[in-house]
Amino acid sequence: MGFHSAGTQGNKSQVANIKTGEGIVLKVPLETRRFIIRRFEEKDFLAFLEFMLDEESTKFLMFETEQKTEAGAKALFDYVYGAYDSSEPVHSYAIAEKETNRYLGSCGYAPYDEGVVECYYSVNREEVGKGIATEATSALVKELSKEVEVRAYCHPENYAAHSVARKSGFVAKGVHKHKNFGNTGELFVYKRST
Repeated sequence: MGFHSAGTQGNKSQVANIKTGEGIVLKVPLETRRFIIRRFEEKDFLAFLEFMLDEESTKFLMFETEQKTEAGAKALFDYVYGAYDSSEPVHSYAIAEKETNRYLGSCGYAPYDEGVVECYYSVNREEVGKGIATEATSALVKELSKEVEVRAYCHPENYAAHSVARKSGFVAKGVHKHKNFGNTGELFVYKRST
């Protein structure tokens, strides 16, 4: 998946209406059975940094080499944190345990084309295999797909991401070239209910 980091202002009960370039509104926090999808908070940085410095976790993601350093990860985190209430917000959110508000990973989306967004999801390595990405992604795309087509591009060898996409309701469409980045990846399109 592509990745756009995140940062948070306010508390978890505060609702922020985030508008995309397509004019859709996603209300965060968004709750699932076990998790909350919310803006990043300053206290999330150390867990975020752990993810960014973990070569195994980021090997299939489109980060610059500098972003995989402490200074680069901090700059990315601060950029997203500061962008939430700007005229050009970054739609990257923390996935946290509902009971403890502990950071587990992140998910988000970005405009791809007119009426189309692409989403991403990631979890810290110690959280892999617990259904976190599937539960969070399912909730995210259910909301987004009410207004737009939702896609996910995965590295061809990132089989764990392929599995999450399928379990979240996406349908594989084969290998396609990403129009914005030029790389090829497995394209998944969320099957919208009609």
